[in-house]
Amino acid sequence: MAAKIYLFILSLSKGFCQFTLNLSKGFSLSLLLSLSFISATAQSQDSVRFTFAECVEYAFANSYERQSMLLDVNQQEETLRGVKLQQTPSVSASLGESLHHAGNEDASYSGNASIGMNIDLMNFSLYRNIESQKLYLERVKHQNAQYDQNLVISILRNYVTIIGNMELIKYQKQIVETSRQQMEQGETKYKAGAILESDYLLLQSQYASNVTSLVESQSSLDNSLIELKVLMSMDATKPLTVIAPTDEFINDFKVTPNLDYALEQSRKNMPQMKLSESSLDIARQDLKIAKTGYIPTIGANASISTSHRDYNNFGKQLDDNFSQSVGISVSIPIYDRSQTQSRVRKARLSIEQAELDRLQTEKEIVNTVVQNYTNIQSAISKYDASTMKYNAWQKTLAVYQTRFKVGSITAVDLLQQENNYLSALYDYIQAKYNFMLQRQLLNIYMGE
Repeated sequence: MAAKIYLFILSLSKGFCQFTLNLSKGFSLSLLLSLSFISATAQSQDSVRFTFAECVEYAFANSYERQSMLLDVNQQEETLRGVKLQQTPSVSASLGESLHHAGNEDASYSGNASIGMNIDLMNFSLYRNIESQKLYLERVKHQNAQYDQNLVISILRNYVTIIGNMELIKYQKQIVETSRQQMEQGETKYKAGAILESDYLLLQSQYASNVTSLVESQSSLDNSLIELKVLMSMDATKPLTVIAPTDEFINDFKVTPNLDYALEQSRKNMPQMKLSESSLDIARQDLKIAKTGYIPTIGANASISTSHRDYNNFGKQLDDNFSQSVGISVSIPIYDRSQTQSRVRKARLSIEQAELDRLQTEKEIVNTVVQNYTNIQSAISKYDASTMKYNAWQKTLAVYQTRFKVGSITAVDLLQQENNYLSALYDYIQAKYNFMLQRQLLNIYMGE
Protein backbone atom coordinates (compact mmCIF):
# COMPACT_ATOMS: atom_id res chain seq x y z
CA MET A 1 0.00 0.00 0.00
CA ALA A 2 2.69 2.44 1.05
CA ALA A 3 4.75 1.96 -2.10
CA LYS A 4 1.89 3.30 -4.26
CA ILE A 5 1.24 6.35 -2.26
CA TYR A 6 2.50 9.54 -3.87
CA LEU A 7 1.39 12.90 -2.62
CA PHE A 8 0.40 16.06 -1.40
CA ILE A 9 -1.35 19.12 0.01
CA LEU A 10 -0.87 22.14 2.09
CA SER A 11 -2.73 24.82 3.88
CA LEU A 12 -1.37 28.16 2.87
CA SER A 13 -2.48 31.43 4.32
CA LYS A 14 -3.60 33.91 1.73
CA GLY A 15 -2.43 36.88 3.66
CA PHE A 16 0.90 38.54 3.08
CA CYS A 17 2.08 41.45 5.10
CA GLN A 18 2.66 44.85 3.60
CA PHE A 19 5.19 47.08 5.21
CA THR A 20 7.42 49.96 4.21
CA LEU A 21 11.17 49.60 4.48
CA ASN A 22 13.61 52.42 3.83
CA LEU A 23 16.29 50.90 1.62
CA SER A 24 18.37 54.07 1.55
CA LYS A 25 20.14 53.24 4.85
CA GLY A 26 22.56 50.76 3.34
CA PHE A 27 20.51 47.65 4.13
CA SER A 28 20.01 45.30 1.16
CA LEU A 29 17.18 42.81 1.47
CA SER A 30 18.14 41.25 -1.85
CA LEU A 31 21.65 40.56 -0.54
CA LEU A 32 20.26 39.00 2.64
CA LEU A 33 17.86 36.89 0.61
CA SER A 34 20.51 35.73 -1.82
CA LEU A 35 22.83 34.72 1.02
CA SER A 36 20.12 32.68 2.73
CA PHE A 37 19.31 30.78 -0.44
CA ILE A 38 22.96 30.27 -1.34
CA SER A 39 23.30 28.58 2.05
CA ALA A 40 20.20 26.46 1.42
CA THR A 41 21.50 25.45 -2.00
CA ALA A 42 24.88 24.49 -0.60
CA GLN A 43 23.19 22.29 2.01
CA SER A 44 20.94 20.63 -0.55
CA GLN A 45 23.90 19.51 -2.65
CA ASP A 46 24.65 16.77 -0.12
CA SER A 47 20.99 15.98 0.60
CA VAL A 48 19.36 12.60 0.42
CA ARG A 49 16.75 12.75 -2.37
CA PHE A 50 13.57 10.83 -1.61
CA THR A 51 10.27 10.33 -3.36
CA PHE A 52 7.23 9.90 -1.16
CA ALA A 53 7.39 6.11 -1.46
CA GLU A 54 11.05 6.20 -0.40
CA CYS A 55 10.17 8.35 2.61
CA VAL A 56 7.64 5.73 3.71
CA GLU A 57 10.08 2.91 3.06
CA TYR A 58 12.75 4.64 5.14
CA ALA A 59 10.28 5.25 7.99
CA PHE A 60 9.19 1.60 7.99
CA ALA A 61 12.79 0.43 8.17
CA ASN A 62 13.94 2.83 10.91
CA SER A 63 10.98 3.41 13.23
CA TYR A 64 11.75 1.92 16.65
CA GLU A 65 8.06 1.93 17.52
CA ARG A 66 7.24 -0.07 14.41
CA GLN A 67 10.05 -2.53 15.15
CA SER A 68 8.63 -2.94 18.66
CA MET A 69 5.21 -3.71 17.19
CA LEU A 70 6.76 -6.30 14.89
CA LEU A 71 8.20 -7.95 18.00
CA ASP A 72 4.63 -8.21 19.31
CA VAL A 73 3.86 -10.35 16.24
CA ASN A 74 6.85 -12.58 16.99
CA GLN A 75 5.79 -12.96 20.61
CA GLN A 76 2.25 -13.91 19.61
CA GLU A 77 3.60 -16.42 17.10
CA GLU A 78 5.66 -17.97 19.89
CA THR A 79 2.59 -18.09 22.14
CA LEU A 80 0.65 -19.91 19.41
CA ARG A 81 3.51 -22.34 18.94
CA GLY A 82 3.56 -23.09 22.68
CA VAL A 83 -0.20 -23.77 22.74
CA LYS A 84 0.07 -26.11 19.75
CA LEU A 85 2.81 -28.09 21.49
CA GLN A 86 0.37 -28.86 24.31
CA GLN A 87 -1.23 -31.36 21.91
CA THR A 88 1.93 -33.47 21.94
CA PRO A 89 2.58 -36.06 24.68
CA SER A 90 4.35 -34.98 27.83
CA VAL A 91 7.12 -37.32 28.98
CA SER A 92 8.86 -37.26 32.34
CA ALA A 93 11.40 -39.43 34.09
CA SER A 94 12.40 -39.81 37.72
CA LEU A 95 15.36 -41.48 39.42
CA GLY A 96 15.99 -41.67 43.16
CA GLU A 97 18.30 -43.36 45.68
CA SER A 98 17.91 -43.22 49.46
CA LEU A 99 19.73 -44.33 52.61
CA HIS A 100 17.75 -45.47 55.69
CA HIS A 101 19.02 -46.09 59.20
CA ALA A 102 17.10 -46.63 62.46
CA GLY A 103 18.29 -47.64 65.96
CA ASN A 104 20.74 -50.59 65.99
CA GLU A 105 19.77 -51.72 62.50
CA ASP A 106 22.25 -51.67 59.70
CA ALA A 107 21.90 -48.96 57.13
CA SER A 108 19.77 -49.95 54.15
CA TYR A 109 19.64 -48.64 50.66
CA SER A 110 16.75 -48.34 48.23
CA GLY A 111 16.05 -46.75 44.88
CA ASN A 112 13.58 -46.44 42.07
CA ALA A 113 13.38 -45.25 38.46
CA SER A 114 10.40 -44.52 36.24
CA ILE A 115 9.38 -42.99 32.92
CA GLY A 116 5.84 -41.73 32.34
CA MET A 117 3.88 -40.25 29.46
CA ASN A 118 0.57 -38.36 29.35
CA ILE A 119 -1.43 -37.25 26.32
CA ASP A 120 -4.80 -35.58 25.82
CA LEU A 121 -7.01 -37.68 23.59
CA MET A 122 -9.95 -35.31 23.65
CA ASN A 123 -9.60 -31.82 25.08
CA PHE A 124 -11.87 -29.32 23.34
CA SER A 125 -10.67 -26.50 25.57
CA LEU A 126 -7.16 -26.95 24.18
CA TYR A 127 -8.36 -27.10 20.59
CA ARG A 128 -10.44 -23.95 21.01
CA ASN A 129 -7.52 -22.17 22.65
CA ILE A 130 -5.33 -22.89 19.63
CA GLU A 131 -7.91 -21.32 17.34
CA SER A 132 -8.19 -18.37 19.71
CA GLN A 133 -4.43 -17.78 19.64
CA LYS A 134 -4.52 -17.79 15.84
CA LEU A 135 -7.14 -15.05 15.97
CA TYR A 136 -5.03 -13.04 18.42
CA LEU A 137 -2.10 -13.33 16.03
CA GLU A 138 -4.23 -11.94 13.21
CA ARG A 139 -5.39 -9.15 15.48
CA VAL A 140 -1.80 -8.10 16.26
CA LYS A 141 -1.07 -8.03 12.53
CA HIS A 142 -4.12 -5.82 11.93
CA GLN A 143 -2.94 -3.48 14.71
CA ASN A 144 0.42 -3.21 12.95
CA ALA A 145 -1.35 -2.47 9.67
CA GLN A 146 -3.33 0.30 11.37
CA TYR A 147 -0.12 1.80 12.76
CA ASP A 148 1.42 1.66 9.28
CA GLN A 149 -1.60 3.39 7.76
CA ASN A 150 -1.56 6.18 10.35
CA LEU A 151 2.18 6.64 9.82
CA VAL A 152 1.73 6.82 6.04
CA ILE A 153 -1.03 9.43 6.39
CA SER A 154 1.10 11.54 8.73
CA ILE A 155 4.05 11.37 6.34
CA LEU A 156 1.72 12.20 3.46
CA ARG A 157 0.43 15.38 5.12
CA ASN A 158 3.96 16.62 5.86
CA TYR A 159 5.20 15.61 2.44
CA VAL A 160 2.35 17.48 0.77
CA THR A 161 3.06 20.60 2.81
CA ILE A 162 6.69 20.40 1.71
CA ILE A 163 5.80 19.95 -1.96
CA GLY A 164 3.35 22.85 -1.79
CA ASN A 165 5.88 25.15 -0.18
CA MET A 166 8.48 24.15 -2.75
CA GLU A 167 6.18 25.16 -5.60
CA LEU A 168 5.14 28.34 -3.80
CA ILE A 169 8.78 29.30 -3.26
CA LYS A 170 9.51 28.73 -6.95
CA TYR A 171 6.86 31.30 -7.89
CA GLN A 172 7.79 33.65 -5.06
CA LYS A 173 11.38 33.83 -6.25
CA GLN A 174 10.13 34.99 -9.63
CA ILE A 175 7.85 37.53 -7.96
CA VAL A 176 10.69 38.87 -5.80
CA GLU A 177 12.93 39.27 -8.83
CA THR A 178 10.18 41.02 -10.78
CA SER A 179 9.33 43.36 -7.91
CA ARG A 180 13.04 44.16 -7.48
CA GLN A 181 13.23 45.20 -11.12
CA GLN A 182 10.06 47.26 -10.72
CA MET A 183 11.53 48.98 -7.68
CA GLU A 184 14.71 49.81 -9.60
CA GLN A 185 12.66 51.10 -12.52
CA GLY A 186 10.62 53.18 -10.08
CA GLU A 187 13.75 54.65 -8.58
CA THR A 188 14.94 55.70 -12.04
CA LYS A 189 11.54 57.20 -12.86
CA TYR A 190 11.36 58.96 -9.49
CA LYS A 191 14.78 60.55 -9.95
CA ALA A 192 13.72 61.62 -13.44
CA GLY A 193 10.50 63.10 -12.03
CA ALA A 194 8.28 60.70 -13.99
CA ILE A 195 6.51 59.30 -10.89
CA LEU A 196 5.71 60.58 -7.42
CA GLU A 197 7.73 59.65 -4.36
CA SER A 198 4.67 57.88 -2.95
CA ASP A 199 4.62 55.55 -5.96
CA TYR A 200 8.28 54.77 -5.49
CA LEU A 201 7.72 54.03 -1.78
CA LEU A 202 4.84 51.70 -2.68
CA LEU A 203 7.17 49.75 -4.96
CA GLN A 204 9.71 49.51 -2.13
CA SER A 205 7.03 48.30 0.26
CA GLN A 206 5.78 45.68 -2.20
CA TYR A 207 9.31 44.38 -2.73
CA ALA A 208 9.88 44.13 1.03
CA SER A 209 6.54 42.35 1.46
CA ASN A 210 7.38 39.84 -1.28
CA VAL A 211 10.80 39.17 0.26
CA THR A 212 9.20 38.60 3.66
CA SER A 213 6.65 36.17 2.20
CA LEU A 214 9.46 34.24 0.54
CA VAL A 215 11.48 34.04 3.77
CA GLU A 216 8.39 32.86 5.67
CA SER A 217 7.70 30.16 3.08
CA GLN A 218 11.30 28.99 3.32
CA SER A 219 11.00 28.84 7.12
CA SER A 220 7.77 26.86 6.82
CA LEU A 221 9.49 24.49 4.39
CA ASP A 222 12.41 23.96 6.78
CA ASN A 223 10.08 23.24 9.70
CA SER A 224 8.03 20.79 7.64
CA LEU A 225 11.22 18.99 6.62
CA ILE A 226 12.17 18.61 10.28
CA GLU A 227 8.72 17.20 11.10
CA LEU A 228 9.03 14.77 8.19
CA LYS A 229 12.44 13.60 9.42
CA VAL A 230 10.97 12.95 12.86
CA LEU A 231 8.20 10.84 11.33
CA MET A 232 10.79 8.99 9.26
CA SER A 233 13.01 8.42 12.34
CA MET A 234 15.78 10.23 10.47
CA ASP A 235 18.50 12.34 12.05
CA ALA A 236 17.10 15.88 12.06
CA THR A 237 20.52 17.28 11.10
CA LYS A 238 20.76 15.12 7.98
CA PRO A 239 19.91 17.09 4.81
CA LEU A 240 16.81 15.85 2.99
CA THR A 241 15.39 16.84 -0.39
CA VAL A 242 12.00 15.54 -1.50
CA ILE A 243 11.13 14.83 -5.12
CA ALA A 244 7.85 16.26 -6.38
CA PRO A 245 5.57 14.41 -8.81
CA THR A 246 5.07 15.62 -12.35
CA ASP A 247 2.06 17.65 -13.47
CA GLU A 248 1.07 14.74 -15.74
CA PHE A 249 0.83 12.50 -12.71
CA ILE A 250 -1.34 15.05 -10.92
CA ASN A 251 -3.69 15.38 -13.87
CA ASP A 252 -3.99 11.59 -14.15
CA PHE A 253 -5.16 11.60 -10.53
CA LYS A 254 -8.42 13.20 -11.64
CA VAL A 255 -9.64 9.77 -12.71
CA THR A 256 -11.67 8.70 -9.67
CA PRO A 257 -13.29 5.30 -9.02
CA ASN A 258 -17.04 5.28 -8.44
CA LEU A 259 -18.29 5.61 -4.88
CA ASP A 260 -19.70 2.08 -4.57
CA TYR A 261 -16.36 0.57 -5.54
CA ALA A 262 -14.51 2.88 -3.13
CA LEU A 263 -16.82 1.88 -0.27
CA GLU A 264 -16.50 -1.82 -1.04
CA GLN A 265 -12.69 -1.69 -1.14
CA SER A 266 -12.51 0.43 2.02
CA ARG A 267 -14.69 -1.98 3.99
CA LYS A 268 -12.52 -4.81 2.78
CA ASN A 269 -9.09 -3.24 3.36
CA MET A 270 -9.29 -0.65 6.14
CA PRO A 271 -7.32 -1.96 9.18
CA GLN A 272 -10.00 -0.51 11.49
CA MET A 273 -12.61 -2.74 9.85
CA LYS A 274 -10.39 -5.80 10.04
CA LEU A 275 -9.69 -5.08 13.70
CA SER A 276 -13.39 -4.85 14.56
CA GLU A 277 -14.09 -8.08 12.67
CA SER A 278 -11.17 -9.72 14.46
CA SER A 279 -12.61 -8.66 17.83
CA LEU A 280 -15.94 -10.22 16.86
CA ASP A 281 -14.24 -13.47 15.81
CA ILE A 282 -12.35 -13.59 19.11
CA ALA A 283 -15.58 -13.02 21.07
CA ARG A 284 -17.25 -15.89 19.22
CA GLN A 285 -14.27 -18.12 19.89
CA ASP A 286 -14.38 -17.18 23.58
CA LEU A 287 -17.97 -18.45 23.65
CA LYS A 288 -16.83 -21.78 22.21
CA ILE A 289 -14.07 -21.97 24.81
CA ALA A 290 -16.56 -21.20 27.60
CA LYS A 291 -18.85 -24.01 26.41
CA THR A 292 -16.04 -26.57 26.66
CA GLY A 293 -16.69 -26.45 30.40
CA TYR A 294 -19.70 -28.69 29.70
CA ILE A 295 -17.67 -31.28 27.74
CA PRO A 296 -15.72 -34.21 29.26
CA THR A 297 -12.00 -34.52 28.62
CA ILE A 298 -10.22 -37.79 27.90
CA GLY A 299 -6.57 -38.48 28.52
CA ALA A 300 -4.19 -41.43 28.32
CA ASN A 301 -1.13 -42.28 30.33
CA ALA A 302 1.59 -44.91 30.31
CA SER A 303 4.61 -45.59 32.48
CA ILE A 304 7.39 -48.06 33.21
CA SER A 305 9.24 -48.31 36.52
CA THR A 306 11.59 -50.44 38.59
CA SER A 307 13.12 -50.39 42.07
CA HIS A 308 15.56 -52.04 44.50
CA ARG A 309 16.01 -52.23 48.30
CA ASP A 310 19.74 -52.89 48.57
CA TYR A 311 22.61 -53.75 46.32
CA ASN A 312 22.49 -57.50 46.85
CA ASN A 313 21.48 -59.11 43.55
CA PHE A 314 21.00 -55.59 42.20
CA GLY A 315 20.33 -56.63 38.63
CA LYS A 316 17.85 -59.36 39.62
CA GLN A 317 15.95 -56.88 41.83
CA LEU A 318 15.59 -54.43 38.96
CA ASP A 319 14.35 -57.22 36.73
CA ASP A 320 11.91 -58.61 39.30
CA ASN A 321 10.53 -55.15 40.15
CA PHE A 322 10.19 -53.96 36.55
CA SER A 323 6.55 -52.94 35.92
CA GLN A 324 4.49 -51.34 33.17
CA SER A 325 1.17 -49.54 33.24
CA VAL A 326 -1.20 -47.91 30.78
CA GLY A 327 -4.49 -46.18 31.41
CA ILE A 328 -7.21 -43.90 30.19
CA SER A 329 -8.80 -41.18 32.29
CA VAL A 330 -12.08 -39.37 31.74
CA SER A 331 -12.93 -36.12 33.48
CA ILE A 332 -16.67 -35.41 33.49
CA PRO A 333 -17.89 -31.98 34.65
CA ILE A 334 -20.93 -32.35 36.89
CA TYR A 335 -21.27 -29.16 38.88
CA ASP A 336 -18.81 -26.27 39.04
CA ARG A 337 -20.94 -23.78 40.99
CA SER A 338 -22.38 -22.47 37.68
CA GLN A 339 -19.02 -20.98 36.72
CA THR A 340 -19.24 -22.37 33.18
CA GLN A 341 -22.75 -21.02 32.78
CA SER A 342 -21.60 -17.59 33.92
CA ARG A 343 -18.68 -17.60 31.47
CA VAL A 344 -21.05 -18.54 28.64
CA ARG A 345 -23.40 -15.66 29.46
CA LYS A 346 -20.51 -13.18 29.61
CA ALA A 347 -19.14 -14.48 26.30
CA ARG A 348 -22.52 -13.93 24.63
CA LEU A 349 -22.63 -10.37 25.94
CA SER A 350 -19.12 -9.82 24.58
CA ILE A 351 -20.30 -11.01 21.16
CA GLU A 352 -23.16 -8.50 21.21
CA GLN A 353 -20.77 -5.70 22.17
CA ALA A 354 -18.26 -6.71 19.49
CA GLU A 355 -21.03 -6.76 16.88
CA LEU A 356 -22.12 -3.25 17.89
CA ASP A 357 -18.51 -2.05 17.71
CA ARG A 358 -18.16 -3.59 14.24
CA LEU A 359 -21.31 -1.86 13.01
CA GLN A 360 -20.12 1.45 14.48
CA THR A 361 -16.71 1.06 12.84
CA GLU A 362 -18.32 0.27 9.49
CA LYS A 363 -20.54 3.34 9.83
CA GLU A 364 -17.54 5.55 10.58
CA ILE A 365 -15.62 4.14 7.61
CA VAL A 366 -18.57 4.77 5.29
CA ASN A 367 -18.91 8.34 6.60
CA THR A 368 -15.18 8.95 6.18
CA VAL A 369 -15.06 7.61 2.62
CA VAL A 370 -18.25 9.41 1.54
CA GLN A 371 -16.96 12.69 3.01
CA ASN A 372 -13.58 12.14 1.36
CA TYR A 373 -15.28 11.37 -1.95
CA THR A 374 -17.31 14.58 -1.70
CA ASN A 375 -14.14 16.51 -0.88
CA ILE A 376 -12.45 15.08 -3.97
CA GLN A 377 -15.25 16.20 -6.28
CA SER A 378 -15.21 19.66 -4.72
CA ALA A 379 -11.40 19.80 -4.83
CA ILE A 380 -11.33 18.93 -8.54
CA SER A 381 -13.75 21.77 -9.31
CA LYS A 382 -11.75 24.23 -7.20
CA TYR A 383 -8.50 23.09 -8.78
CA ASP A 384 -9.85 23.60 -12.32
CA ALA A 385 -11.38 26.97 -11.44
CA SER A 386 -8.29 28.22 -9.59
CA THR A 387 -6.09 27.12 -12.51
CA MET A 388 -8.21 29.15 -14.91
CA LYS A 389 -8.21 32.11 -12.53
CA TYR A 390 -4.46 31.93 -12.00
CA ASN A 391 -3.73 31.79 -15.74
CA ALA A 392 -6.01 34.77 -16.34
CA TRP A 393 -4.44 36.94 -13.63
CA GLN A 394 -0.96 35.91 -14.75
CA LYS A 395 -1.65 37.22 -18.26
CA THR A 396 -3.35 40.33 -16.87
CA LEU A 397 -0.36 41.09 -14.68
CA ALA A 398 1.99 40.74 -17.64
CA VAL A 399 -0.03 43.37 -19.51
CA TYR A 400 -0.01 45.77 -16.54
CA GLN A 401 3.74 45.31 -16.06
CA THR A 402 4.29 46.32 -19.68
CA ARG A 403 1.99 49.35 -19.29
CA PHE A 404 3.85 50.40 -16.13
CA LYS A 405 7.17 50.28 -17.95
CA VAL A 406 5.89 52.72 -20.58
CA GLY A 407 4.33 54.91 -17.90
CA SER A 408 0.65 54.51 -18.86
CA ILE A 409 -0.43 53.40 -15.36
CA THR A 410 0.56 54.28 -11.80
CA ALA A 411 2.27 52.07 -9.24
CA VAL A 412 -1.03 51.76 -7.41
CA ASP A 413 -2.65 50.20 -10.49
CA LEU A 414 0.27 47.81 -10.95
CA LEU A 415 0.40 46.71 -7.32
CA GLN A 416 -3.35 46.13 -7.22
CA GLN A 417 -3.01 43.71 -10.13
CA GLU A 418 0.04 42.09 -8.54
CA ASN A 419 -1.91 41.48 -5.33
CA ASN A 420 -4.74 39.97 -7.35
CA TYR A 421 -2.19 37.70 -9.01
CA LEU A 422 -0.71 36.66 -5.66
CA SER A 423 -4.15 35.86 -4.29
CA ALA A 424 -4.88 33.74 -7.38
CA LEU A 425 -1.50 32.03 -7.02
CA TYR A 426 -2.13 31.05 -3.38
CA ASP A 427 -5.62 29.80 -4.28
CA TYR A 428 -4.19 27.74 -7.14
CA ILE A 429 -1.48 26.06 -5.05
CA GLN A 430 -3.84 25.41 -2.16
CA ALA A 431 -6.49 23.90 -4.47
CA LYS A 432 -3.93 21.82 -6.34
CA TYR A 433 -2.47 20.13 -3.30
CA ASN A 434 -5.73 19.88 -1.42
CA PHE A 435 -7.03 17.87 -4.36
CA MET A 436 -3.93 15.67 -4.30
CA LEU A 437 -4.23 15.01 -0.57
CA GLN A 438 -7.92 14.12 -0.72
CA ARG A 439 -7.39 11.90 -3.76
CA GLN A 440 -4.46 10.07 -2.21
CA LEU A 441 -6.34 9.56 1.05
CA LEU A 442 -9.01 7.71 -0.92
CA ASN A 443 -6.32 5.39 -2.30
CA ILE A 444 -5.09 4.73 1.24
CA TYR A 445 -8.60 3.96 2.47
CA MET A 446 -9.06 1.52 -0.40
CA GLY A 447 -5.74 -0.17 0.39
CA GLU A 448 -4.10 0.81 -2.88
